[in-house]
Amino acid sequence: SLVKFKDYGFFMPKDIAGQEVIVQGKAFVELTSIEDLKHMAEDAGKSQKEIDAITDTEISYSFISEGVLLVENQ
Repeated sequence: SLVKFKDYGFFMPKDIAGQEVIVQGKAFVELTSIEDLKHMAEDAGKSQKEIDAITDTEISYSFISEGVLLVENQ
């Protein structure tokens, strides 16, 4: 999963793992075909054995955040 901030307009602290946040934005689900995955593997110099092992599509999730509220711990 990947979260991007719209127009790189703001940043969040790196040490907030596990803390609650409220986000506003758009979520995306992308499907990469077997053909595209094999092509990318070829471009990356993978072996034919590694390329032949690609037998399923890949799903990736991303989120473009327009705003984030870091909930304060009580």
